[in-house]
Amino acid sequence: MNCRNLLHRIVVLCLVIAICALLGCGETIEIDRASFSGHVVDETGNPVAGLELVITPCDVDDEADIATYHAETNDTGHFSITGIYPGQAHFMLVPEYQGGLPLELEYQLLSFKIGVSAYYPKDLFPDPCIQDTFFIAPGARIENVEVIVRLRMRIRAKIVLADGTPLANKEVDLNIRAFDLQGDGVVGGIQGSVQTDAQGYFVQYVDRNEAIGYRVSVEYKWLCATSEIFVLGVGERRENLILKLTSASK
Repeated sequence: MNCRNLLHRIVVLCLVIAICALLGCGETIEIDRASFSGHVVDETGNPVAGLELVITPCDVDDEADIATYHAETNDTGHFSITGIYPGQAHFMLVPEYQGGLPLELEYQLLSFKIGVSAYYPKDLFPDPCIQDTFFIAPGARIENVEVIVRLRMRIRAKIVLADGTPLANKEVDLNIRAFDLQGDGVVGGIQGSVQTDAQGYFVQYVDRNEAIGYRVSVEYKWLCATSEIFVLGVGERRENLILKLTSASK
């Protein structure tokens, strides 16, 4: 065999190897997946059952491998997530979406602790992989994660007609004014529309980091109702507020 033929065969062999590499021929490299487990409790240390959690990997290059990993807490607040793609990741409570927008969550994620590292998310619906990320090493077994959540502040009100009949399955205009308890007057509020359920109830979340006074007003056609001012402390809820509709001229 002359040198020219030998050189030709070497070049062909190199091309075959290169093509196989580009096409993914040969043995596939397996990524050593990780696991993430722990407990969820509220601020008083009581376990929270039935809470959905999610981890989103942030370092996945192949769009086909992009996934989120879900888990639900059991009766003791324990959860376990396995098969996680390693790298930077984001952890949060699972939001529900409708029309591309997140729906309300019953709980707010206050913190989660991995070993000696603690994270304190600031946003209720954070943008995954933009903030509060942490690193998961290949094959890591992250255990005993301490997650603390808090029930979100909310107002649950029932709208009734003058005779006590619930205003069921109707859209009403809502106006909630927030009053500073130090005497500074109105410090915010919520305006919009809400839908009542079959019993005439609606729920509005009002997350605050301080005690605030609230006054709730609703309007439906020519009828309206306004509550007295009531106070909600951090983490408190007002349930079963009754709003009786009367003529707007009164």
